[in-house]
Amino acid sequence: MRTHQTILLVVMLITSGLSAQTNRISTLKAVVSHAKNDAEKLNAILVLCEETESLHSDTLYQYALAAKNMALATHNNEAFRKAVYYEAYSYYHKNLLDSVSALIAEHGPKLKKEFPASTANPLFDLLEGRYLTRKQQYKEALALYYSVLNEAEKRKDTLNQVRAIAGIGNVLNRTKDHDGALSWFLKGIAAGSAYRNKTAYLYTNVAVLYTRKENYDSARLMVLKGIQYAREAENLGDLASALGMYSGLQMDIAEHSGGGPAKYAAAEKPLREALAITEKIGEVNDILTNMGSLGIFYYDTKQYQKGVDICLQAINLIEQYHFTSKLAYTYEILANNYKELHKYKEQADVLSKLVELNESMYQVNSAEAMSELKTKYEVQKKENTIILQQLALVKKDYLIYSSVLFLVLVVLVIYFAFRNYKKREKLKAQLSIASAEESERKRIAADLHDNLGAYAASIASNLNRLSFSSDNSSEAAALQEVRLNSNAIVSDLSDTIWALKKESLPLTAVSDRLKIFIQRVQNSYPGISIDVEEDITKDHSLSPSQGFHLFQTLQEAINNALKHSHCSHILISVNGREHFWEIRIQDNGTGMQDTTTDTGGGNGLFNMRNRATEAGWNIAWEAAEPHGTTVIISQAVD
Repeated sequence: MRTHQTILLVVMLITSGLSAQTNRISTLKAVVSHAKNDAEKLNAILVLCEETESLHSDTLYQYALAAKNMALATHNNEAFRKAVYYEAYSYYHKNLLDSVSALIAEHGPKLKKEFPASTANPLFDLLEGRYLTRKQQYKEALALYYSVLNEAEKRKDTLNQVRAIAGIGNVLNRTKDHDGALSWFLKGIAAGSAYRNKTAYLYTNVAVLYTRKENYDSARLMVLKGIQYAREAENLGDLASALGMYSGLQMDIAEHSGGGPAKYAAAEKPLREALAITEKIGEVNDILTNMGSLGIFYYDTKQYQKGVDICLQAINLIEQYHFTSKLAYTYEILANNYKELHKYKEQADVLSKLVELNESMYQVNSAEAMSELKTKYEVQKKENTIILQQLALVKKDYLIYSSVLFLVLVVLVIYFAFRNYKKREKLKAQLSIASAEESERKRIAADLHDNLGAYAASIASNLNRLSFSSDNSSEAAALQEVRLNSNAIVSDLSDTIWALKKESLPLTAVSDRLKIFIQRVQNSYPGISIDVEEDITKDHSLSPSQGFHLFQTLQEAINNALKHSHCSHILISVNGREHFWEIRIQDNGTGMQDTTTDTGGGNGLFNMRNRATEAGWNIAWEAAEPHGTTVIISQAVD
């Protein structure tokens, strides 16, 4: 009984504390508030959660959580599955893709196995398809959508057929197969005519592709239908997309007909309405899309400072929600507006960031990447032809070259076989002592924390309370030095305990610890900005020892830049891929004359090389463009 009362109280707080976005949502909330019993209230909350495109993401999350708790309390398995789906959808709205993936992985396969007829199953699959598409894993997304379509056709489930068709069209559109995408979207409109109020987005998608073909009359007809059906259904997400597209269409028409303030003015009103709606429902992807469109609008209407301001707001939002897929698009718009304001330094900075971003984010599933691969293949094919022609000219030496090559291959095979044997032997030795090392490591960490850590913290605290009179300057200076050393001991001890207490340290943990270190030293260098960028698609794990040495090496590199480079900015890039990881520390200082010696630098560079060698990493110092130094630490992973 107490559980039910708690759940009801949570629901009452939600329904009274959050404002409704539409009349339909107001009505559904009233149904929730006036439900006569738990079963009615649970059903009413689930009906309300169906308004995924109109509820604010935080509101959707709170209702989904309340429904999940009520379903658990009443042992309603079907309601529980739907509640979990809506919880995952709220994460998708906020671009918390790791949380989406975790919920799908936890509940998706189990639902299909234990409840194959559940109506929640296609919803999970469709959401996973959207998640994969946003992660740019197009091949996997397409396979999943085809699977949902096939199953929906078997069950004569028209609505989910249309949703799967729309997903296929979206993937094709993102991979630049615009004709294929248009065909699928039109197929979805024909199949879903009875559900047009739930599929208004299809009309908007068709309008986008018609605009690309400069078929403006058909595009205008389609987008106006999308706006009409979205308004009728009070679907705020679809309405915002349609209004944003309509604004873009108006801008294209104005541009092709000669432009002019009056013609462009017709585009601003729907665009601002779209942005207001997306901010209201908290859909980060659509907010950023509309902010970018507004930046383009300001550029076309020569309101360049407003264009800069809206782009900077969008970049702050991108950084807040880690929505890197929108960053390049926003950088391009920002650079164009800076250029027209004659702010060439700011434009150059943005373009530099754009180049770095494009180099670090290869989209192997995209049509452009496929085209590049094809071009590279053709170039390689021509080069191979030239090579064969050259070999024909030296045919007399072919046997010698073949023999040498064969010997080299034999040596390489023997070398790699021996190296693999050594690795296996080393692994056996490591495994034999791993258990003992683990227990000893944890014991040492506990002793450091409980004994030495407590004493060091006590010494630092007592020293901070001591003070000397101004006429005793030598003692005051000595005391200050002792204070600094004691605080340094506490910090280093904290870092050591952090590493020892972990069974393994992923790249993200090292990056997070590095951010804490940056916060500690930032105040001592107010004239230097330090930024950390993460692009980790594979979060490789390191042993505690390796993680600690990596952290110490990065500390040394940052301290060198702060103390010796005379820089104003330091950029730390943490990258993780399937078969390697890499960390770069780049400053814009005066650069290093010689990295082969430690002249003037103490043992810093020597220690960094030693740590890297012992851990099996590659470390290098390179000149940064246009000036400065880049320290690169990397490791290939089998």
